[in-house]
Amino acid sequence: MSVISGSGVLWTKYSQINPVYVLLISVFTGVGAYVLIYYFLVIPMSNAESSTSISVNDLKGKTGEVITTIPATGMGEVLISSPQGSRHETALSFDKQEIKQGKTIVIVEVKDQLLYVSELEEL
Repeated sequence: MSVISGSGVLWTKYSQINPVYVLLISVFTGVGAYVLIYYFLVIPMSNAESSTSISVNDLKGKTGEVITTIPATGMGEVLISSPQGSRHETALSFDKQEIKQGKTIVIVEVKDQLLYVSELEEL
């Protein structure tokens, strides 16, 4: 709308063209500006959007450390480290066995924003 209005003011002030033609020229100028802005600014900027956070669903298969003991039938807390930073998540034991604090775990499954983990045994 700004381009159409500005174009109309300029064409009316600096030319002797019929006002109907000024309106048509202004509308075409506005549509052209819209297309240029959309294709050269909006689309590239929306594609360039990036986030450093990851979804809890992307954690499946990752390893971490137990920071609050996970009881056999209850919840505990795990620390997952990644290049984007560390995060604490609520976890349950996948095998229904207690996992002590400080143990290394692997995330087996993610359901309802809860991690189901198993103890990762060293070979």
